[in-house]
Amino acid sequence: MSDYEIGVYNRKVRETIRNGDEWNEDTGISADYENTLYFPIRNAASIEEVERRAAKSFPPEKGYVIDYIKLVGRTQ
Repeated sequence: MSDYEIGVYNRKVRETIRNGDEWNEDTGISADYENTLYFPIRNAASIEEVERRAAKSFPPEKGYVIDYIKLVGRTQ
């Protein structure tokens, strides 16, 4: 098993803010997601597992984009 770090942004948030509009946080998605935010994914067997787990937490249909996946360590 390995530990990974992922970078996530939200395409809808990014486009809205960069077009000069204000993001409505009532959607349940923070304006912070205009930028890439980093999160740990622990004890994953593969990058494919990281992608599956990330998609559950950050659904692509809600505009989330996994911008970055990095192996940060192996567990025993």
